[in-house]
Amino acid sequence: MGKEKKNHAAKKGNTLGTDSDAAQEEIRVLAYQLFCECGCEHGHHVDHWLEAERRVLGPKSGR
Repeated sequence: MGKEKKNHAAKKGNTLGTDSDAAQEEIRVLAYQLFCECGCEHGHHVDHWLEAERRVLGPKSGR
């Protein structure tokens, strides 16, 4: 029975990791899109990343 609990916990952890990975990938893609929309001008990567995080991870109201 102890082994079953470990497997269940591992599966649950993998699901959370997958959601986190998906969010990270969405942020990465959106940050690059913002970079392109701003004329591919270097030096604003932090601004683009933070804006992408805000959009992806921010409140989901109105969606």
